[in-house]
Amino acid sequence: MSRRTNGLAVPHDEGFGEVVRALNAVAQAMQQQVNLNQNAPPPPPPPNQRALLVRRFSEQKPDSFKGSPDPLVAEDWIDKIEKIFTLLGVNDEDKLDLVVFKLEGEATRWWDLTRRSRNDGLFTWVEFRLAFLNKYFPQTARNQRMIEFMQLTQRNMTVAQYQAKFEELSRFAIHLVENEELKAFKFQEGLRPSIKGRLSILKITSYNEIVERAMIAERDVEEATWELEPEMRSKYPELL
Repeated sequence: MSRRTNGLAVPHDEGFGEVVRALNAVAQAMQQQVNLNQNAPPPPPPPNQRALLVRRFSEQKPDSFKGSPDPLVAEDWIDKIEKIFTLLGVNDEDKLDLVVFKLEGEATRWWDLTRRSRNDGLFTWVEFRLAFLNKYFPQTARNQRMIEFMQLTQRNMTVAQYQAKFEELSRFAIHLVENEELKAFKFQEGLRPSIKGRLSILKITSYNEIVERAMIAERDVEEATWELEPEMRSKYPELL
């Protein structure tokens, strides 16, 4: 059936009315959402890039530096800071700001005086690092470490302890360990005679191998030593 409206025949379909009502409901819901969005607080501004960098740097939990009489402490600290910079991809300009942020106490006072020594107070990261090491790890201290390495022997250390000390100090005398053969030779020469004597005939030129063989020889010497009578151990301490 149909009805006439303004002279036109319009189909009488109840389903058509349902569609109209559904569309009206959707329109009302959309309008309500628009009203809610208009009344909602504005979104927070995007984080400042500098603040974001400081947060990412702090998340790595870098230690603060207050100054130290031990030059190795200062060198280790600056090396750890630089590893964080590499991890985060920090540029040189930001490096200086971040590292100064971690100075405290005497180190802060040193930096303030150093910065004021220039009229413009401007330093590059490379200049800061050089000034820092000159202050807390001067050349005299480096020379002392070089001499210590040149005179290093195992004495009463275990092979593992001797290895750790050897590797800690070797960087101060690179010319003595500039290749595998020299490094192995220097390590072997510093071993106790009871261990060195077992390795000399092997003519080992690999550093890792000489360390491994020394540890094996150390165990053999210990086992042989404890089989000696007590009075023999006291009479010939050089065998220990």
